[in-house]
Amino acid sequence: MGLYISDNQFSVLIDGLHTKYGDDYLFPTEELVNKISTKLKPDVILFTHYHGDHFSAQLAKNYLQTNQKAKIFGPNQVTNNVTTFNDRVHSISVKNYTKQTTIVGNNKIIGLKIDHAGKRHAKVENVGYIVNIGSKKILHVGDTNWLEEIQLFDKLELFKEEIDIAILPYWMLMQNNAADLIKKHIGSKLIIATHISPRIKEQELLKLKDQYPNIHFLTKLEQQIQL
Repeated sequence: MGLYISDNQFSVLIDGLHTKYGDDYLFPTEELVNKISTKLKPDVILFTHYHGDHFSAQLAKNYLQTNQKAKIFGPNQVTNNVTTFNDRVHSISVKNYTKQTTIVGNNKIIGLKIDHAGKRHAKVENVGYIVNIGSKKILHVGDTNWLEEIQLFDKLELFKEEIDIAILPYWMLMQNNAADLIKKHIGSKLIIATHISPRIKEQELLKLKDQYPNIHFLTKLEQQIQL
């Protein structure tokens, strides 16, 4: 799910500092972690939740030590692990679905609770972000699903935000009415699908590409999309 976003003036890394979690999850190599810290140098690192395929406390601390002006955002289950850097750590509340806005330089970051998918993860604090970078509004939802049983996306009212790009885990696209749900609840001009297992069957990916010909699928480390 890790993603680096830059307009050459400001950059954000989302869920990009973690270690190996399992065979279904790509993870940054030691070389890539070093590249993030010394070359890419994101101004802000956003974590959606504390699961090991999204967050490493040690890598987060290492990054803050190396990059003295960088900031980290995340729910309390994340930020409680990096308390020694409190002046540069922003916690996103998950008490309700209120959008929480922080200005970083000339850019705006909005964090909000977006429930984690799956009943067994009900206590996981998952947050989404709307990043205003350049002229784009980019939505990242972490590990959620449509969760129509709790009317999640009705509560979020993301359609009011005029999202340009939505970054979604690929399983959200597999629901039969997903295209209608995207149009109704998000309304973005472009979708980027992530969290795609390296062990996904080729025919499954081809089927999704047929369904969504204008969607980008991120399947490899350091794969780039120019927009």
